[in-house]
Amino acid sequence: MDETPREKWAGYLGLFFTIVPGLIVSGFMPEWDVLPFHVWLGIATAGAAVAGAIATPRTLRGAISGAVAGAGVMLGIFAYVALRAGITGNHTFLKLEILIGVLIGCVPGVLLYLKWARAEPA
Repeated sequence: MDETPREKWAGYLGLFFTIVPGLIVSGFMPEWDVLPFHVWLGIATAGAAVAGAIATPRTLRGAISGAVAGAGVMLGIFAYVALRAGITGNHTFLKLEILIGVLIGCVPGVLLYLKWARAEPA
């Protein structure tokens, strides 16, 4: 995929604002879990919305697709960890396993961004 530097840095910002809250609410950083779940969800959604708005000249569309991706990533991590721990009874995770939740959660927002919000190449 041909990313612009703007999209690359916005992607890093979006990943930070979604993965960190997702790990916090999933129990990987219990000392940091000082806010209710819905506040962490709001932080992930708002942070990814800002990142989506930065990523494209279509600011509103980028913000909407970023918000969908941000909420999806955080909920994807939380759901994967809860389901896997519930099914297997094991609370030990490989670092790469978190990526499964991220990939499942980000699909709607990323598809929305690619089809609706991304600027056409010049």
